[in-house]
Amino acid sequence: MHALHIYGAVGIAVFGWSLGRWAGFASGKLLPLWLAGALVVYNLDRLKRDPVDSVNTPERVRWHAMLRRWSWLLTAASALVLVLWPLWIGSGGLLLLTGLALPLSLSYSFPLLGTRMKDVPVLKTLFAPLVVLAAVLAPPVLLQGLAVSPALMLAAGWSWALLMFNMVLCDLRDIEGDRAAGTRSLPVILGRNRTQGLLWLLIVAGAICAVMHGWPILACATVTLLGPLALAAHRRRNEAFYEWLAEGTLFLPALVELGKHLAHRLVA
Repeated sequence: MHALHIYGAVGIAVFGWSLGRWAGFASGKLLPLWLAGALVVYNLDRLKRDPVDSVNTPERVRWHAMLRRWSWLLTAASALVLVLWPLWIGSGGLLLLTGLALPLSLSYSFPLLGTRMKDVPVLKTLFAPLVVLAAVLAPPVLLQGLAVSPALMLAAGWSWALLMFNMVLCDLRDIEGDRAAGTRSLPVILGRNRTQGLLWLLIVAGAICAVMHGWPILACATVTLLGPLALAAHRRRNEAFYEWLAEGTLFLPALVELGKHLAHRLVA
């Protein structure tokens, strides 16, 4: 699941779906694109061999080396979905947005704009959260008429804090390999101790956005679920910690939504 990035891609799709539930936009027709887009970007990133990956995620690299054929097949199938799904539902606007978003997303790993975004200082850490947030919110705003209101901005602020927490945690894992390769991610620039402080700032920022939006349950869940991860990051952890728990932060709003549903069922 991790070598082919299925877990992370499902996490992004579930994150988009649950944010739609919380922010009030229809996500059903967007789910296939979020899933397929993540699979294309993640797998092409892995298929492009990068020596630093052997230092940062050796287990994933080892497994992916045995699954490269499956990775190519999954990439090709997902790319077809990106083209065929908007045509199937008759949305030229969605096809256009996908055509614009895909090369932008791939510029993280490929020098499509002259240099890889992961090689630009600080932008390596900022890029992925901004792209994912844009992929989730741009279609409902541009194609569904979702109003850009203070409430939506607070929802976007909470989402960005969660996505940044995920990325900073992963870059903290990669700090030694990135430093050796000369990649100036945010954790490399800040150092391990300040980066751990940044994780707590992101938790607080996310909780504040949720409270201001009127989502107290989500605010509590943000602190309750992300806090232990920030504490755990004070020590070096194995790859499984980051593969399952760090990437699992994308499922946080869905877990809260599931909890709310179960609570309503029990009360009823």
